[in-house]
Amino acid sequence: MKYEISGFWVRVGALFVDALILCVFGLFLGLAFSQQFAELGGWGRAIGFPIAAMYFVILNSRFGGGQTIGKRVFKVQVVDKTGKLLNLTQSTLRYSIIGIPYFLNGAIIPESIFFPVVLPLVSLLVFGFGISIIYLSVFNRNTRQSLHDIITGTYVIRKDLESDEIVKPIWSGHYAICTIIMVLALLAPIFSNQLSQNEFFSELTATRKNIQNLPHVVYATIQDGQSTTIRVGDESKTTTYLNIQVIVNDPKIDAEKFAAKVVNIALESHKEATQKNQIQVVLTYGYDIGIASKWISSRYSFAPEYWLAKNEKEI
Repeated sequence: MKYEISGFWVRVGALFVDALILCVFGLFLGLAFSQQFAELGGWGRAIGFPIAAMYFVILNSRFGGGQTIGKRVFKVQVVDKTGKLLNLTQSTLRYSIIGIPYFLNGAIIPESIFFPVVLPLVSLLVFGFGISIIYLSVFNRNTRQSLHDIITGTYVIRKDLESDEIVKPIWSGHYAICTIIMVLALLAPIFSNQLSQNEFFSELTATRKNIQNLPHVVYATIQDGQSTTIRVGDESKTTTYLNIQVIVNDPKIDAEKFAAKVVNIALESHKEATQKNQIQVVLTYGYDIGIASKWISSRYSFAPEYWLAKNEKEI
């Protein structure tokens, strides 16, 4: 490789410019199709994937001179190991290796198809590939190749800037570390599945499923925890809470009334809910298409007694 390899911060700067361009485009799309995107829920990221693909695949190939707009600003270029520009097949593969983990992260996949194949595969792509890409981008100082560059045999170079320095090979330890990351990503779903069989977690899972069965609910999460506040004089106060976050697809929903319905399900399904100091519900409406997002949230946090009284009054 006779060209000078691009540095880490230059690549970050180029990516920032590209992300900003795609974000602006995505926000304009959101102005016209916000409700349609909201109804897609986590699958809204499937909208951003092909849009970003057209941008990166074409511009990073020989048709775009190996340069996205961000790369043109920072005067860097994508080439193969011989210094030639990529064809569309190479550019598509390179984009897919980094694009699929990014856009898949946050997608809502039906739980019925998670095991035994889908969830470990998703975990491998999102966490195994994703963390490896970040790790190599930061720590592979010799070639500055990340996972998508290594697999496709590509480099990001300083355009028209040659160097007599010999590029050192990738440290073999990086491959070992990435292998460990991949294995852990594959094993994580097995561990989490065993953990979910615990009575405490299975109860939370059942509560979340019941909430997701409500009309207009796209997705829900529930967290049972506690927080400790240390006051003057080393006094401390521990607050137990149940935090429920719900994504809805109806902007005209009666948020407070709907929050009461959500809490009512939690009180019926989670036996320790009445013992909490606070039950908080965050209702969120909006969209995330991967290249842009917009969210509007309403937060309601009260003691279980308030929620019980409110539900009795509405009944």
